[in-house]
Amino acid sequence: MKKLSVTVKTLIACVLATLAASCDNKQAPAPVPANNESTGVTAAINIRYIDADSVISSYKLAQELMEEQQRELNKLQQWHQATENNLNQLAAKIQSKQQNNAYLTQESFQSDMQDLQNKGQAAERDFAAKQQKLANNDMAIRARLADSLNSFVRDYNAVHNYDAILLREAGVFFKPELNITAEVIEGLNARLEASK
Repeated sequence: MKKLSVTVKTLIACVLATLAASCDNKQAPAPVPANNESTGVTAAINIRYIDADSVISSYKLAQELMEEQQRELNKLQQWHQATENNLNQLAAKIQSKQQNNAYLTQESFQSDMQDLQNKGQAAERDFAAKQQKLANNDMAIRARLADSLNSFVRDYNAVHNYDAILLREAGVFFKPELNITAEVIEGLNARLEASK
């Protein structure tokens, strides 16, 4: 163990010595002035921002996809409620048979209870699978919207040549005149209509 420790320390020392030697042979680069001090000119950064919430609420593709997702969620909730009602009815039927001494043997009661349990477990598995499918669909929607927005912003910026286009959520304060959300929404919706 000590031999391994000594070997590792020696290896690290060699690497550091090599790095130090290579650094001595190179001159340090001159610092780059942040505001171009050498010419006395301050470079302006041309930035704009987008309000993502407004884009999502006004972009027609986002509205369509969210409405479709909401319909699927409603279907899942209805399915879950109907399945739960069916299981409750089956449980009530078993309880009623037991209270009325309709079971001739313990085995028939156990069989019905096992059937109820199996149906409950199957319903849980189906519900979990449907929830996962809905969650996957939600991620796909978000990815599709992000891709659509990024694609449009790249094309938009190719024309306008801004230094940066940020999401409003990325900062604390932006001047209102830097907001290009309305233009982006209009462009996204026009592109969507053209693709249809």
